[in-house]
Amino acid sequence: MSLLFMLLALVGAVFVLAAGSYALRRVIAAVASRLEADEAPAPAGPVPDAQVGGYVPAPRVPGELPAPLRARVADLVARGRSEEAVRLVRDRLDGDEDRARGIVAALGGEDDGTPVLER
Repeated sequence: MSLLFMLLALVGAVFVLAAGSYALRRVIAAVASRLEADEAPAPAGPVPDAQVGGYVPAPRVPGELPAPLRARVADLVARGRSEEAVRLVRDRLDGDEDRARGIVAALGGEDDGTPVLER
C-alpha cells in the first residue's frame, strides 16, 4: 500500500511541476507580446513617488543662501570679516570650508558700486 501511495505522490508532484511550467510559459509569452507591441504594462495600483517614506531633505540649489543669511554674510564681508562669514556659512549649510569660501567669495564679488551696508 505504501508503494502505491509513493507512486501517486510522485505522479502528483510531476503534474504540479508541469502545470507550473505551462503557466510560467504563458505569462512570459504575454509579457513578451506586450513588449513587442510597445505597450507598457498597466500599473496594479497608484504609482508611488520616487521617494516613499523616511527623511528626504528638500532639494537645494548649490550655493543658494536664504535672504537674511545672504544679507548678513554680505555685511560681514563688507566689514572685512570674511573669516567670520565663512564660518557662518559653513555652520548654517552644514557644508565644507571650500564650499563656504566659494559662496562668500561669490557674495563679495558682486559689487555694483553701492556699499553693501547701504543696499
